[in-house]
Amino acid sequence: MNPLAKISLYLAAVVLLAALLSPPFYWVAQSLAAAHPALAGIPFHRFFSRIAQIAALVLLWPALRWLNLRRPTELGLARNPHAVRDVIAGLVLALLPLIALAAVYFQCDIYRLRQGVAWPGLGRIAATAIFVSLLEEALFRGVLLGLAIRSLGRWTSVLLVSAAFSAIHFIKPRGNVADVGWGSGFALLGSVFSPAAGPAVTFAGAAALFVIGIILAFATLRTRSLWLPIGLHAGWILGQQTINLLGKYRVKPPDALLPWVGPNVVSGMVPTGLVPLAALLVSGLLVWWYLARGSRSIGEPAPAPAHGAG
Repeated sequence: MNPLAKISLYLAAVVLLAALLSPPFYWVAQSLAAAHPALAGIPFHRFFSRIAQIAALVLLWPALRWLNLRRPTELGLARNPHAVRDVIAGLVLALLPLIALAAVYFQCDIYRLRQGVAWPGLGRIAATAIFVSLLEEALFRGVLLGLAIRSLGRWTSVLLVSAAFSAIHFIKPRGNVADVGWGSGFALLGSVFSPAAGPAVTFAGAAALFVIGIILAFATLRTRSLWLPIGLHAGWILGQQTINLLGKYRVKPPDALLPWVGPNVVSGMVPTGLVPLAALLVSGLLVWWYLARGSRSIGEPAPAPAHGAG
């Protein structure tokens, strides 16, 4: 069986587990809602999404073994002696432009400060940033990029994996289920391809995700490590979701300021418009500067693949 088929079966297993396990986990949460009222407000599709993420992480190691990948070097990765430094650098380089972006948003009344900010939400945001950055970097910049480079060459692989990274964020179950039963997880699959917003907003969000994918892939190839991309990814999630925690997007209709600024898509994580895209590009330039100054973790970029020229 070729690697693409194995990866497809791995993804199918993740979806199957999410569909099977989300109903009982939802029922357990509802039974505990009297003692923990916050559980009562969690929609069913949120259970599906979280279980899918956990299943993807749990099944990743067996999937790597099935793909006959025993060592990170087989994916073009090497030991990073400065992992902590790269994670911190990634966080800082992602957050600095977002802080400036937040100042523009609030100064121009694009966002308005909320009354009574739910500060405990910062803990949830931090946990999401850590979990999602670890999972998605291991899967996209670790496994998929590494496998693609072995067959397609470096920069063709960067473009294709970044496009896949962008597209998959729009494949999410949406809506809620009024009466959850054992088949509700499978019924929810019918909504995974429903658009989150209008075409202009969706395109702008996809463009932002594609740029993010390019920057993360560049950082991976130059350091031969996932730690700098993990720091960047976590910083973007932490910054963007904190903006959403502190303020409310107030533009009516939501796409009135496009192409400059639009509403967030993909669960409030991905900004849209040329202004936030410029902030992402500034992060990309800062990453280039950080690596060009000799601060990269590994002395040399990843070697050229044996098959295919990048």
